[in-house]
Amino acid sequence: MMDKKTFIFAGLAVALVIAAMAPFIASSNPDGLESAFFGIFGAKEIQGSDLNEDAAGSAEEEVTAITSNEFSFASPFPDYSIEGLSKFGEAAAVIIGTLLVLGIALGLSRVIAARQG
Repeated sequence: MMDKKTFIFAGLAVALVIAAMAPFIASSNPDGLESAFFGIFGAKEIQGSDLNEDAAGSAEEEVTAITSNEFSFASPFPDYSIEGLSKFGEAAAVIIGTLLVLGIALGLSRVIAARQG
């Protein structure tokens, strides 16, 4: 049986391999929620994958005007990418995000364990 430390490092290795490979094998089509949004506003066919960029921009502007809901901050990695690095920038952004989430989870687990012990 594997000890706890080996198990954690093996899990980290698997997570990082998946994070590094994801941008190279992921679909470039919008995800389900984004795809449905663009389908409702006529920027793409509900069943198709071709996106009309002009109509997509108009749809986003229309919803922003209706809801008055605009983001007030810029994303550190817009569209899960580091600008100028193409797919390698996407992989780096996902790896950084994975490490941040794992670090937060580790920190929280240590705080919770310290309070209980």
